[in-house]
Amino acid sequence: MRLKHNKKRNTAFLFEALSREYVKAIIKKSPAKQNIIKDLIKEHFCKPSVLNEELSLYREILEFRDLNKQDATRILEEAKKRYETLDKKNIFHKQNKLIKEINYKLTQDVFANFVPNYKNLATIYNIFNNKTSIKEKMLLEEKLIENLTAKIEESGIEHVDNLTYKTFVKKFNEKYADLPNEQKELLTNYIASFADDSLELKNHLNEQIGDLKDELKKHKVNVVFESEDMQDKYNQLLGKLESYKDAEIDHNMVSEVLKIQEVVRELRDVV
Repeated sequence: MRLKHNKKRNTAFLFEALSREYVKAIIKKSPAKQNIIKDLIKEHFCKPSVLNEELSLYREILEFRDLNKQDATRILEEAKKRYETLDKKNIFHKQNKLIKEINYKLTQDVFANFVPNYKNLATIYNIFNNKTSIKEKMLLEEKLIENLTAKIEESGIEHVDNLTYKTFVKKFNEKYADLPNEQKELLTNYIASFADDSLELKNHLNEQIGDLKDELKKHKVNVVFESEDMQDKYNQLLGKLESYKDAEIDHNMVSEVLKIQEVVRELRDVV
């Protein structure tokens, strides 16, 4: 079943595409571009914007796994009811503005970014879309409920056909293979924080900072410091991590944690 999917009218896709463009800007060390993307996300996806409301519905559906069929059906029905309460004309207007700003301030290449869960986003888009026929909606809902009831370890990558997925992943990995998993996770949470009051980011950062402090303390025992200068730098890193306890999360803190992650990763390779 092939359905039309206007990805520029899929709010969740727009957010995911911008998020990946932000990661690319960080990797390419382009702070000006980072600021443009961050401002776009803050302007268009912060609470209580209508795009944030719509994005939340996509997220709430996709965060569930391993449900029974009855619960999955109820969740989907509730999401559809809430979607019907949204101001569709306002959504269309806000999307127009965002699309125009992406084209003007960035490039159309943003819309070509690889989004891993693209097929699921397209499925939800067509379930919400009143132009989708009843028969097509029923088939899409059945497929989505299958995904929601799938075991996490069995769900795997179902988002796009194998050939398309492998092609996208190959291109993505060729460009960004050097970025470690912990840095990808931190960046993902940082980008999402522009739209969710930083709740997930705060929890993730607390865990990361705790792990980094533990690792640094462990390496203090294992590493023989060759000079007082190295010892001073070590103490500065530990002190910097301690200072984050009461500090407000901002771009500088995230950048510093990314650098400390890199230092700790190098220490692991040495020891």
